[in-house]
Order: sequence, then structure tokens, then C-alpha cells
Amino acid sequence: MKKIILLVLLLLSEPAQAQKIYVSDDASNDVSSDKELPIELKYKTYYPDWSPLEWNYSCSKDKFNGQKSCSLNKSHSNIMVSIFDGQHSVYVGRDHYPRSQSAIKVDSNAPIYGYEGSSDTPKKVIEQMKKGKVAYTRYREWPYDYNQDGEVDLTGFAEKYNEMLEKYREL
Repeated sequence: MKKIILLVLLLLSEPAQAQKIYVSDDASNDVSSDKELPIELKYKTYYPDWSPLEWNYSCSKDKFNGQKSCSLNKSHSNIMVSIFDGQHSVYVGRDHYPRSQSAIKVDSNAPIYGYEGSSDTPKKVIEQMKKGKVAYTRYREWPYDYNQDGEVDLTGFAEKYNEMLEKYREL
């Protein structure tokens, strides 16, 4: 019988305070506590298809209109790359200050600017990210009107981006 391991993070007002591993049986969807796990799994954190240090993507297809979408990002980074109904986008930051400029700079390339987080030339940014080592970001977050700068390691980006595109095609 195939088992699925789920990680549940209990979030309080501070960062994750506790982690608990559960096992779910595919057929019945019964969930049991970690007491039934083998000893080698009881004290390890397991991420089935997600890693906080790696690039991760998610894809979906709207059941009503058939629109497909995928997004790719790295946990705790200021960059998200997505494709929605055939259109690519690169998004920098969050909660943008109204009418503010944002930018991304890959390695020593010239900065590429956008408006409130959206890149004006997403395909150009994506091509640079696929070949690059590090991306630098800048945006202005509401309610503060000063630069929020970030740096994101691009290791593994090209492979995950190509994997995401393949999943998008399969939807």
C-alpha cells in the first residue's frame, strides 16, 4: 500500500513553532499521527516535492474556462516567474507602493525595470535568469517609500523553469 507523507507546520504569531509529520493512506485518506511512523522518519523533516532552499513551482487549470497557469518561485525570495494562459510574467516584491518602479538585475547585466513589481520585458528577464548566477531585486513596499533590496541565488532556476513549462504543456 502506497503511503503519502504530509508535513504540517503549525504557525503561530512567530515563525514555525512546531513541525509534525503525518501519514495518509491513498485509498482511505485516513491520517495517523507520527507515532506510527518508522523511527527513521520521526525526527526528520520531509518535503515531498517542495524545498525551502530550491526553486518550486505549482500549476493549475481552471475547471470552468480551461485557463492554464503555473508559477515558479523560491521561498523567502522577492521573485516569482509565471505563465498564465500563454503569457509570461516576472514579478518582483509584494505590497508595492502605489505607482512605484521596480527592477531586477541579473549578474552584471543592465537592470530591467517594471512598474509595481511587474517586468516590462519578462522573456528577457527569464532568459537572463536561466543563464545567470544571482538576481538582485529592488522595489518599494507599502506603506514605506524606500527601496527594498533583495538577492536571489539562481542555482537550479533553468531546470525548474523548463520542468514547469513541461507541466504547463501537459495541463
